[in-house]
Amino acid sequence: MNKVVVSILLFSLLSANMWAVNPPGTKKVKIGKETIYVDQEEIRVADWLEYIRYLEHKYGKESDEVRSAYPEGITEKELVMKKKLTHPVTDITLEQATEYSRWRTDVVNSVNEETGMGKVQYILPTEEQYLKLIRTFGSYEILSDKNKTERIVGLQSGVLELTSDGSVLKNNGTFSKDEKVPGSNVGFRCIALVSKDKK
Repeated sequence: MNKVVVSILLFSLLSANMWAVNPPGTKKVKIGKETIYVDQEEIRVADWLEYIRYLEHKYGKESDEVRSAYPEGITEKELVMKKKLTHPVTDITLEQATEYSRWRTDVVNSVNEETGMGKVQYILPTEEQYLKLIRTFGSYEILSDKNKTERIVGLQSGVLELTSDGSVLKNNGTFSKDEKVPGSNVGFRCIALVSKDKK
């Protein structure tokens, strides 16, 4: 089996251990009666490269799927050289962010099928969900499962963030559809919706 696929599956399986508490990469947030799981930080360059490696294995390095996954006007070499792997990935379109969320959903659920855990769906937050997060927990913090305060990295302080509504969350807590997307200062994070249905 391809080393890239093995590493992706290994990462997913290790992440599945966290799934007993939260879906991989997220923190649990209760807003009234609603429970959502929010990425603790924006999607990083390393996360995006993992996604590209998967596409390369599935479709081939020169495929349209792989070419269309790269940030606008940026090659793989430029992506790695210009940005640190831990930095938020930027220059992503709404369509690319949505496709990434679908891929992440499929990978996590394929692991969940093996472990008998529930279904999870990763999506981009809506404006309303962002506003609830900011109103309930402030700009930077959320409550963990143990009720200890932990940072949500970059919320209103990092790159601007895409919403599923097609707008961008700005650092002042407002939304704009006038920002250039894709843009070098626009990234995204996901939320996870959880179903207890294991079918």
